[in-house]
Amino acid sequence: MPDPQDKVDISWLPRAPSEEAEHRRRNSGHPSTPTPRPWLGILFNCCHVYGRIYKSPDGSRYAGRCPRCAVEVSAKVGLGGTSRRFFETN
Repeated sequence: MPDPQDKVDISWLPRAPSEEAEHRRRNSGHPSTPTPRPWLGILFNCCHVYGRIYKSPDGSRYAGRCPRCAVEVSAKVGLGGTSRRFFETN
């Protein structure tokens, strides 16, 4: 059985930065999880890698770059579009 004398009170110690940030987040009134950013999955055939492109702030298109060679790619958002979430480049 543990001896009560083996306990040390450390409540006076300052919190670690991550604990302090977590404490502020919990008590700030903000939601616990951020709103996810809309994205499309892309197979970049230029380098044979997958990546994501994200919706622009104005919501008119998705844009991003190949994670290896940085070639730019974009897709317009509009009426009569598709509900697909994964695409590949030419």
